[in-house]
Amino acid sequence: MKDSEIIEKIKNAIIKGISEEAIAAVNTALKRNIETNQILNEAIISGAEEVGLRYENGEYFLADMLLAADAMINCMDVVKPKLIEEKHKSLGKIVIGTPEGDIHDIGKSLVIALLQGQGFDVIDLGVDVPPEKFVEVAMNENPDIIGISGLLTMTISKMIETVTMLKRKGIRAKIVVGGGILSEESCKYIGADAWTKDGWKGVKLIKDLMEAN
Repeated sequence: MKDSEIIEKIKNAIIKGISEEAIAAVNTALKRNIETNQILNEAIISGAEEVGLRYENGEYFLADMLLAADAMINCMDVVKPKLIEEKHKSLGKIVIGTPEGDIHDIGKSLVIALLQGQGFDVIDLGVDVPPEKFVEVAMNENPDIIGISGLLTMTISKMIETVTMLKRKGIRAKIVVGGGILSEESCKYIGADAWTKDGWKGVKLIKDLMEAN
């Protein structure tokens, strides 16, 4: 099998959301000493972009996105040690979590997979994260972007508390809030820099914010 065929196999497995096939192909690529940069750009990122396009065009639904996200996460887990070894240049550092009082993480997990597939370093704080934890990690890690993802209306108050505390501590990272409960009005009320209801659009929004810096 040619190197280009292995790359294409990884990409197609991600698009189809077949994790086992994607992992096997990535391992084959690494054993063949295919450059990690090529695996990342031509297979993982390219696959993520195709998944995003299919979602935008209505060809893919949330279930398809989640399967593809799992495949991307698994591929990144395999490639990550090699990237660290090579000191691969990251596009930026993102801290993301679901605020205190909310334990939903499907949207957050999807965004994390897409961001990692695009080449960002992502620190996942998990769910039910108190404002103090966001502040603590932000001060220690100095991220470029802080993402707060929530699904419950009641968590808007915790988003406000978290954003207020981050700004009071002088955290300079751009703050992006995400979730189906949000709107332009609630984003302003919360005090965030940007908002999104959609995972793929959220990734593009973060990339735009990074490029604007």
